[in-house]
Amino acid sequence: MIRGAVDRLDSEGAVGWLYGVDYQDPPLVRAFLHHEMIGETVADVYRNDLEQVGFGDGHCGFRITFNRPIDPTYLPFVTIRPENVDLLLPLPPVTDNYRDLINNVLFGYPAAARNRSVLGGLWTDRLDAPQLLAGRVAVGSCPADLQPPLQGLIRDGHVLLHNALAPNGVSARDVSAFQIATEAGAGNGQRTSALSTIASVLFREQVVRLLRALFDDHPVAYRFDLLSGDQAYGQASAVEDLPSPNECIALYIGNPKAPVRLDCVRDSHDLPEFGPTGLSRWTPKGANEAATFAMDAGRSIETLELDALDIALVGPGMMHRVVAEEDAPAFRAILAPRRITPRRFLRGNTTWSEVGHVSGARIRV
Repeated sequence: MIRGAVDRLDSEGAVGWLYGVDYQDPPLVRAFLHHEMIGETVADVYRNDLEQVGFGDGHCGFRITFNRPIDPTYLPFVTIRPENVDLLLPLPPVTDNYRDLINNVLFGYPAAARNRSVLGGLWTDRLDAPQLLAGRVAVGSCPADLQPPLQGLIRDGHVLLHNALAPNGVSARDVSAFQIATEAGAGNGQRTSALSTIASVLFREQVVRLLRALFDDHPVAYRFDLLSGDQAYGQASAVEDLPSPNECIALYIGNPKAPVRLDCVRDSHDLPEFGPTGLSRWTPKGANEAATFAMDAGRSIETLELDALDIALVGPGMMHRVVAEEDAPAFRAILAPRRITPRRFLRGNTTWSEVGHVSGARIRV
């Protein structure tokens, strides 16, 4: 059983507590405004009042500082929830007739400006994403030349950027850099040099502009993998433990030695969030269940083929697998907005290397 509440909520942040007898580590708590994550923290603050009533050792309080001041009129729309649990923590009473009006509108028009996922996510996860994209282009907040690839990502769950790495593509030096970045025993200097090389490959202008439009933020690469053989079906949200799992993109690069194949389960990014057992498909276990369901349901497969000049972006929720030769693996990077930080970095129990790029994009591994 999980129990908790928000004791104070204001424009700067929220204070409350979260306790569960099954938590082995302090749980992560996140704050959202209209499905956008505006703050996160770990519930490990000691509170004597909680210890006195038997909530463990009392280290279950939290204090979330929002990433920007929130207009007081929007506070009724702030939600606080623990990680990977469909549970809203009770908020202090707020009197606002406007909130009742909005709730009635959403009840009458369930498809209006809603996210497919309870957790929210990228704006492309909204039911009205095509209309929202058209509006962004019309008012000039999104360049018109980005509309076709963004439309493809919304419609298909993936987009293939042909010749994004032209004219030279992936070189032997780039391959070596990816290998160093995925080795646990690489030295700091060697790793930093390799990450700088990777940054110059990943963050081409075409790619960064598209990622910025997707994330509404600068992109950060948090994980690299070399994949070969016939991989199992999965999705980007289940690869890295992100506090907001469906705000991520899997980026794939082909190999100069041989083509790389991506098999995508058609329309799988439109599947319901929760499966038959109640697991969210944004989690690793739920993703496996969703992949099995899609295969049993006979979903068709769409195949993408990448060479050393191509980059593929696969959106959250799109179930796919990599097929590559052993001596010509696919290069994968998991990217998320700068406002999102993987849990393993938040815990502070590991060291990392970080490299910046002139575009504003970063690598942190």
